[in-house]
Amino acid sequence: MDWRLKGAIQKALSLLPGGTALNSQLQLRLGDLRNFDKNVDVKVAGDWTTLMGYLRRAEVPVAGLDILEIGSGWHPALPLCFSLAGVRSCATYDIVRHMSPELTFRTLARLEAHLGAIAAAAGLNRARVDWAYAELKQARTLEKLLELARIRYVAPGDASQTGLPEASIDMVYSNSVLEHVHPSILPKLMVESMRILRPGGVAAHCVACNDHYAHFDRNISFVNFLRYGAGEWKLWNNDLNYQNRLRQSDFLRAASSAGLELVQTNTTIRRGVKEALASMRVAPEFGHYSQEDLATTSVDFIGRKPDQPRVLQRLDEAVRKG
Repeated sequence: MDWRLKGAIQKALSLLPGGTALNSQLQLRLGDLRNFDKNVDVKVAGDWTTLMGYLRRAEVPVAGLDILEIGSGWHPALPLCFSLAGVRSCATYDIVRHMSPELTFRTLARLEAHLGAIAAAAGLNRARVDWAYAELKQARTLEKLLELARIRYVAPGDASQTGLPEASIDMVYSNSVLEHVHPSILPKLMVESMRILRPGGVAAHCVACNDHYAHFDRNISFVNFLRYGAGEWKLWNNDLNYQNRLRQSDFLRAASSAGLELVQTNTTIRRGVKEALASMRVAPEFGHYSQEDLATTSVDFIGRKPDQPRVLQRLDEAVRKG
């Protein structure tokens, strides 16, 4: 399917009453959720395991933490993994209530194939993870499953205005979500994260800042959307698959400006992207970005809330230096 046709269909659905629910059904029958087990496998063996690797390198053990997820999606694969890994609680926020009992229980069933990997990634004894999984399997309703997993589903909910007490969360994270928020919301999400994080807490985000239409239209590159000015891009952008087209430097700047100290950054450039940029005209509004910034198709980063006020930290550093 040509990417423009999909964009037009999604824009039409976004304007129709019940269009969001219809889009969910299309995702199950024709889209990313069609091969559901594979979708869960990627979420666990790819996304969650990668995120856990970042957290290990940042010396963030997850057991016993209170965490918050930005963007719940259709099924809570990552929150369930974190539950099995021993977090104390997980609040997951989404602006639209997508989560369904059917998909959540299908996710839980598929996780049985990944219990060994979950235990290894969390540094836990396999028997402990098996026991936790058996507890979750006793649930017969979505509400009971979320209760047993210590997951609080807040939807519709605004992660930029959580209403949570200050310094009440140990980790805020997202996975392939920040590329879909409006540019004006991104700084607010980071500021709210700083407010609710405990000193030393972290914000961990995996951002797929590439043209998502390229995942199914092989005739375009993963930076194809950079050729369009804002006015023309509005024709194809839509509320069901909104893409803000921000570059990796924008996400890192938003985190730093909110006061988070970047302790880990990982960027990826997909094969063929640099060649595509060399042969296409980039819209003038992206002219101030470096070629590396334009070419970056994903950025994963961890920002830490300082343990102590910056002024005191600088004084301590000065004293240590003599």
